[in-house]
Amino acid sequence: MKHILFNKRTNFILFLFLICSTGYSENYYIDKSSGNDGNDGLSEQSAWQGLKNVNSTEFQAGDSILFKRGGRWSGILKPGGSGSENNRIVISSYGDGEIPVFNAEGKKDPSDLMSATILLYNQEYWEIRDISVQNLEPGNPDKPVEKAGILVLAKDIGTLHDFQFINLVIRDVNGSLRTRTNGGLFLNVIADSIPGKRVPSNFDGIHVDNCHFLNVDRGGFLNQSFWRKRDMNTSFGENYASSAVNNWFPNHNVLIENSKFENVGGNGLVTRATESPVVQHNLFLRCSSKTTGNASYPYNCNNALWQFNEACYTVYNEGDVDASGFDSDYLCKNTIIQYNYSHHNEWGGLLVCSWGKVKGSFNDGTIVRYNVFQDEKHHMIRFSGNITNTEISNNLFITDSEIDDYMLWYKHWGDIWPDQTVIKDNIFYNLGKVRFLNLGETTNNQIVSNTLFGNSFIDFNNPGSISTGDNHKALKSKVKKIKKVGNRKQLSDSEAQQVVQLIWAK
Repeated sequence: MKHILFNKRTNFILFLFLICSTGYSENYYIDKSSGNDGNDGLSEQSAWQGLKNVNSTEFQAGDSILFKRGGRWSGILKPGGSGSENNRIVISSYGDGEIPVFNAEGKKDPSDLMSATILLYNQEYWEIRDISVQNLEPGNPDKPVEKAGILVLAKDIGTLHDFQFINLVIRDVNGSLRTRTNGGLFLNVIADSIPGKRVPSNFDGIHVDNCHFLNVDRGGFLNQSFWRKRDMNTSFGENYASSAVNNWFPNHNVLIENSKFENVGGNGLVTRATESPVVQHNLFLRCSSKTTGNASYPYNCNNALWQFNEACYTVYNEGDVDASGFDSDYLCKNTIIQYNYSHHNEWGGLLVCSWGKVKGSFNDGTIVRYNVFQDEKHHMIRFSGNITNTEISNNLFITDSEIDDYMLWYKHWGDIWPDQTVIKDNIFYNLGKVRFLNLGETTNNQIVSNTLFGNSFIDFNNPGSISTGDNHKALKSKVKKIKKVGNRKQLSDSEAQQVVQLIWAK
């Protein structure tokens, strides 16, 4: 009998230990219309109403914070806690009707770096899905404050893991156009002002899927990091350019896909200080509508992969320096831009650049292949600054109008010209009046095995680099179908890009 009692007590103690060590996950409910902040929030019938209880709760791994559809909340959402591997904390919705809407209206707490509707600070393993996020400062302020719809901050914490942003509408964020570090969804790695307190920090695992960024300033998706300084040849902690120190501590596992970036004031999407980001199956429509900016690009990244995206109608405002569909920006290594559809952008389809006056600046090994560039304004591709080992191959270029400058436009930036550029195996379908290229003072170029259909290029003086093809019916039919898709005035989704890739694949 004593033996049986001992086993029961032992099992009970073990049971209590397991409870304490693993914890229980809870669902928390918030109902704007019929909730009450005096409730416990643990059922639909005892839901909270406002954000106060959410912001004062330290949530545990596996918890879900569920807002009832049809509700609208004003203010800042700053829930506490972190999830764990395979056991995220989730912000989502429940019920029927329109997804819940959150709007900070430009407000911020005194200690916050900027206004953000949803803010996570040194937290990890979070999933935010099936809600709408705004940050619209009332009126029409001449100098709007810096804003984000969602802001994730990491400071002297090491690596933060696993952030999922799924099925979100991020819209109406009237942030500042004067800085490139505010907008719809912003992940920022910052550091203490005292060097001795700094800890190299980054994000590992950022996934954006099926989100719509609409009417946001200045950027749609963007990130930044204090730990971003480097040149092409040194490693972490090594000196370069005489006085600079390499502190590059990049983000990892960044995937942005199946999303739409529409009417963004500046850049639709920018990844910075990241190893091997993947950007695929996205639509960039009417970006840089208010200020200079290319629709999307990697900056200071290694092995970036941009594929199966569509970029169109990027806006050139008077005085802008950028308004292209795609860009391989400086401090990048081995960028690949492939299987994309770029059309009707007002300052070219693609930029490959590096600013020669920046210490240690470079852009090496960009490959641009299997893309369609159609009816871009001013030029098709711009090569600028101290870029090296660039390859443009197996692309289709279509134009039936005049281009203000050269189709392939080479220029210096910071008094340095491109070096070692290969242009090969491309098809140029030209029904307009177009100049082909002007190499300027570039060096070590290879321009071989390209084919021209249609009109000859004006002032073309390098006959060995391009041959004239027969205007056969198959190519004419393909171009006709592509132009029919690309000339639509309203693009509701990325169907056009998918159709064009099927045509091009054939």
